Amino acid sequence: MNKRWISNPKPAKLSASDKSRLESVVSQFISGSSRLSEIVYRVDIKAGRIYLYRLHEQFGWDKPDVQFIKPLIDGKYAEFPMARITLYDAAGDKCEADWQRHTGRWINLFTGNITESLSFIEENEQWYQ
Repeated sequence: MNKRWISNPKPAKLSASDKSRLESVVSQFISGSSRLSEIVYRVDIKAGRIYLYRLHEQFGWDKPDVQFIKPLIDGKYAEFPMARITLYDAAGDKCEADWQRHTGRWINLFTGNITESLSFIEENEQWYQ
């Protein structure tokens, strides 16, 4: 019997035109969503994944002797990944919405297409805080 490890599929390799098209789709969805437009600060596409970032206010930003590992945005906010969408094809027909644990490990919460994944993130925003 031939024994093999079953591995997870690898994210899709995206061309520059794929990235710009996907960034446009994601940006339009976010701007049309009242909730996501308030909380998503930045979108980044790299290595077959779409990362949604949000800002968190850091305690101690008003104390001059406190030092932070990452530079603060506007003097008091730090940027953290909120959600990740892993793309398994360049068209966005097969992807997963992932949530990052406090350990830094990403956990899959939903599988569908790009629009369904963004809708899942919007509807279940309490997971992505």
